[in-house]
Amino acid sequence: MSVLAYWGTRTGIFATIVFGLWLVGWWDVIAIIAAFVLAWLVSYLMLPGLRVRAARQMDGWISRGERGLREADAEEDAEIGADSDHDADAKS
Repeated sequence: MSVLAYWGTRTGIFATIVFGLWLVGWWDVIAIIAAFVLAWLVSYLMLPGLRVRAARQMDGWISRGERGLREADAEEDAEIGADSDHDADAKS
């Protein structure tokens, strides 16, 4: 849930800044770019704990995914090894 909370908070900060710029009459592509940069700066300075928790959660997801890939690779390697052993026995 930390990733979702972090994403939602950052999106809210961006939307708030865009709305603030719209209120002062600044509505064009430059305003969107400025809002993006300002929102990044504000979220970087104000959300360090949430960012760390979200990074840990993402790291856990990636680690589980990599572990599953390693297990699948090991299983495939074992199958290939068994096939080559079988082929070597058939030739002799």
